[in-house]
Amino acid sequence: MEIKTKYEIGQRVWIAYENKGEVCVYDDYIDEICMGENGLYYMIKEARIDRNENDIILYEDTDKLVEKIKQIMEEIRKKESEDTNDNKSRL
Repeated sequence: MEIKTKYEIGQRVWIAYENKGEVCVYDDYIDEICMGENGLYYMIKEARIDRNENDIILYEDTDKLVEKIKQIMEEIRKKESEDTNDNKSRL
């Protein structure tokens, strides 16, 4: 059986995610590629966490990194706006 992956072991990548209303970004390396119940995932070397392909950006692809940061910020702002509107409606 052949499994095709978007990324390879050893590649340097960016991980961008939201944590408590902030965008967090760090670089790391792919250490393992695994197949689980929910499909393919990548083990990140130093962080020792797993991520799916949608969460990973190649280190050289800074345009995609900026777009991911913008996307996360838009999601944060939308959630903040919804929370503000919910709080106003309770008054």
